[in-house]
Amino acid sequence: MANTVNKAAGRFVYAGLTIALMCAAALADTRAPQFTATTLDGQTFTNSSLNGSIVLLQFWTTWCPVCHHDQAAVDAVQAEFGSSGLVVIAVDDNEPEALVRQYLQANPRSVPVVASGGHALAARFGVHSYPTYVIINRSGNVVLNRGGGGGEPYLRYLLASAGVGSRPQSLQASNAPSSSSGPRLTYVPAMPNAVPVKPIPKTIFIFSNGDQLEADHYTVYPKFLHVTADGQDRSIPLTALDLPETIALNRQRGINLKIPTSGNEVFVAF
Repeated sequence: MANTVNKAAGRFVYAGLTIALMCAAALADTRAPQFTATTLDGQTFTNSSLNGSIVLLQFWTTWCPVCHHDQAAVDAVQAEFGSSGLVVIAVDDNEPEALVRQYLQANPRSVPVVASGGHALAARFGVHSYPTYVIINRSGNVVLNRGGGGGEPYLRYLLASAGVGSRPQSLQASNAPSSSSGPRLTYVPAMPNAVPVKPIPKTIFIFSNGDQLEADHYTVYPKFLHVTADGQDRSIPLTALDLPETIALNRQRGINLKIPTSGNEVFVAF
């Protein structure tokens, strides 16, 4: 299997990928957009039916490794705080229902799961990376909209902002486990007596909606971009990016951004 590393001069792969990235807080402290969500078992949720409850929406996909890593944590907080008025809904974004059901057969979940089949529901909440967590308070207002994962301590930290449970004494997000299958990364040691080079500008990623993200360290897979910021992992589908504009802009900055063309390629900037 081919192992491909996109190496910028003077930068080397290391296990923890980090970037300087501010987490999105869009829609915070605003009225939740009107929505209707029907779960795979036929239960329907609306703004009015959820009024008086604290709602945690997890927007996820079957291909997102961070979502898979957070799955047990999402189920755990529902089990613990459900009796206190917390409603957790896992909304799969833009994937066929049959694919979601197939995934759940191998990876069962205890929380209600919605297979939206499109992007409309996620778009209402400004979602363009996974997982994204949205918390709606008892009055129907969005109090938090945050992209990224980090396990149960991280979720407890988020829920505390809506008055659910208590904020952990320390927040230390865990890293998503590496997959036992798929492309493998090659770690390249630093050259001895390396000559210092001029700092390389950060790579800029342009979203289809015009938003921009700058990153020093990231991994580009065939279908998504993976970054970590402030202990939070994010998986961003390449379809959410304006790739021609992204590539062109980075070339102007002297960065030759590579996008995988096969399932055997993984490009890492370090």
